[in-house]
Amino acid sequence: MRGVNLLIIVTFSVLATSCGSLISTTQSNSSYVPLERSYYAQSSIINKKLFAENKSEEVKSVRIQPEKSAIEELNNIHMMAMNSFVTQILSEAETYLGVPYRYGGTTRRGIDCSAFVQSVFQLFNHELPRVSAAQAKEGRLVSTEELRAGDLLFFATNGGSRVSHVGIVHNVSDEGDVEFIHASTSQGVTVTPLSNSYWSKRYLYAKRIID
Repeated sequence: MRGVNLLIIVTFSVLATSCGSLISTTQSNSSYVPLERSYYAQSSIINKKLFAENKSEEVKSVRIQPEKSAIEELNNIHMMAMNSFVTQILSEAETYLGVPYRYGGTTRRGIDCSAFVQSVFQLFNHELPRVSAAQAKEGRLVSTEELRAGDLLFFATNGGSRVSHVGIVHNVSDEGDVEFIHASTSQGVTVTPLSNSYWSKRYLYAKRIID
């Protein structure tokens, strides 16, 4: 009986020592991290990284946006000023409608094509040469497809390629039809379609003075 009791005591002691060692080993292992806690810790790190990257992109956007807005605003202001100037030019040109043509004339009693253009632009402090051939050297070339109100059109009324007539683009329709205002030898200051059979055959090129 004493042997049995001794065996029970020894067995109990071994079990107790084994459990104590398991608990002690688990608690003393400082590198152990529960799976659930490790998952949330990693998620938190990833979220912080993504947040930092998003904030960085937002900062870049904030820095770039004002620059784009400022450039667009300046372009809008420029276009408004230019359109206003063109409107004034054309309004002044229209006051000459019906004025008779006179070769070498420079007044409303009689005026030729280049004097008409020069007088209109001069009123707004935009100096142009007196004759059409010299006016053709001003500004920059634009194609027919690019034409807009205020551009100058040059023609060779004597044949060949020598500039001898000038007019101002008065209107360009949505369909691309062009009208110009000029001092015509037969009609005085008038508005004529560029598609007119006489003028379309003698048209040379266009220049943009207001840009």
